[in-house]
Amino acid sequence: MLTTRLRNLFTNKRGNVAVIWAFAILPILAVVGLTLDSQIAFSKKSRVQQSLDSAVLAGARMLQSSNSQENGRTHAETYFDSLVANNAGLNCEPVVISYPADEEIRADVRCFQDTAMSGIVGRSQLEFNVTSTATYGVGKLDVAFVFDISGSMNSHGRLASLKLAAADAATTLLPLPGSSSDGDVRIAMVAYNGMIDAGQYFEEVTGLTKNRTYTASYTGQAEECEWVCRFAIGRYCLSWINQCRDVERELTATKSVNSTCVYERDGDFRFDEHQPTQRSTPDLIDTLPAGQRRATTDGTNSSGYLSTAYAEYDSYRNSWNVVGDDCLSVKPFELSDNATQIQLYIQSLYANGGTAGHQGIAWGWYLISPEWSDVFDNSAEPLSYDEPDTTKAMIIMTDGEFNSHLYGSQGNSTEQARALCDSIKEENVVIFTIAFQAPPAGEDVLNYCASSGEHAFKASNGAELSASYQSIATSISDLRIKY
Repeated sequence: MLTTRLRNLFTNKRGNVAVIWAFAILPILAVVGLTLDSQIAFSKKSRVQQSLDSAVLAGARMLQSSNSQENGRTHAETYFDSLVANNAGLNCEPVVISYPADEEIRADVRCFQDTAMSGIVGRSQLEFNVTSTATYGVGKLDVAFVFDISGSMNSHGRLASLKLAAADAATTLLPLPGSSSDGDVRIAMVAYNGMIDAGQYFEEVTGLTKNRTYTASYTGQAEECEWVCRFAIGRYCLSWINQCRDVERELTATKSVNSTCVYERDGDFRFDEHQPTQRSTPDLIDTLPAGQRRATTDGTNSSGYLSTAYAEYDSYRNSWNVVGDDCLSVKPFELSDNATQIQLYIQSLYANGGTAGHQGIAWGWYLISPEWSDVFDNSAEPLSYDEPDTTKAMIIMTDGEFNSHLYGSQGNSTEQARALCDSIKEENVVIFTIAFQAPPAGEDVLNYCASSGEHAFKASNGAELSASYQSIATSISDLRIKY
């Protein structure tokens, strides 16, 4: 009997299951808990990485605008802290900001995520480290500022606000002298009203000499005189008289013009970046018929010349009228990294006249287009579109409605501006626009021209104008993440 009881005791397994389960449940819970807590920590690490990326970009932008590493460091730290605040169970040590190389800003941070289930095996927190580095050099950049200097810019201090905002933006864009990016950023500028003064580029874009003569033929009365013998003896005249009379004949009137004002161009290249045919000095046209607006007369304008101020003749009054010589003496400023010259140009702006916005847009494109390398040559030669690590951008500003044009057959100023912007964006040129106290019609065309809704800015006062230019200046900087 005793043997039977002992045998039954050792063969009874009903209590073993509970014992085995009691020993197995702890590691199972530990594995499940660690897995779940690791997933939570991984999710938080991704969020911290995004926050750190944003923080170093913010610090880079602050450094660009202030030229102070301390400001960049403080701004990045504050920015990161604001992004990771109020994250349940997440605790991060103070972020460490450093500058490991020229034009680089780095952030390192160690964080701890509270666990929910891993505590049963003594893991109350999971630790992870995150690093992010941003370069804050702007790469190679060709950017064109397009300024509205029509008469309305004289109102309400607009011109003064523009000068201040543009000057600050240029300072933000240009790298510090002596830095590794010095010379990589070049700024071009053009100011428009009803026309544009082509200045030193006049001959290259029109095929005409700056000093040219317009001619007109007309039928007029001209005095014709001849000597007539009053008294003769035989074959000898003893007394002569000069008799004169008015007769009709073909006459030529001339008018000299030395204006360098230009309009838009017509023909096949009206909305194109095609470079005008470059003539050698002896081949420049110096004499034209009255009323001719460009060097050639073919309807397609196959040479791509811009039209210019011209002289018309009134045969009835026997007088000349010069058309289109009222542009302001503010010439296009070709690509340059000379901070002093850029600031001087901005401060030289003055305002008057109408608003031919499409002409300003066209010239802004020309100034940065590689197709115009024979016009803007040497150090101002625009970079190729496919130049590595290169950005091409335009900043178009107006305070009014585009209302002035020469060739109505190809659309009014607004319609021509839209067509030009379509062509410019096809070349991947980034277009930013600023409507400064502009009416709805002016704002609409700028919204159309902008590369996207985020590239279109609206300013109702000088402070907002400065903020818009600053935002654009940092946006077109080639800020990129490096891990």
